[in-house]
Amino acid sequence: MSKIKIIAIPPGFAPQEIREQWVGIEIPLSKNPIPHGEESFRSGSENGDGYQVLATEAIVALRNAGKNDAANFWKNLAGGTLVFKKDLCELVN
Repeated sequence: MSKIKIIAIPPGFAPQEIREQWVGIEIPLSKNPIPHGEESFRSGSENGDGYQVLATEAIVALRNAGKNDAANFWKNLAGGTLVFKKDLCELVN
């Protein structure tokens, strides 16, 4: 399964210290992406046509990396998916 690795701080509404915690996190790409819209809005419109991941898998990846503040922040805010700008990610196999 392909994954993305976040290599730079993504834009968005979350506080800087929360967004910084995404750097270095690897998240599986969604096999069956949910169409962009309300379900993926929470990651911020600045991420537009980026890579789409399931919010639950992103939160697990944060927890597994010991980034509990960020995981707790997104736990109650994330919709079905999160979207990360392509130029801030690397594809990982």
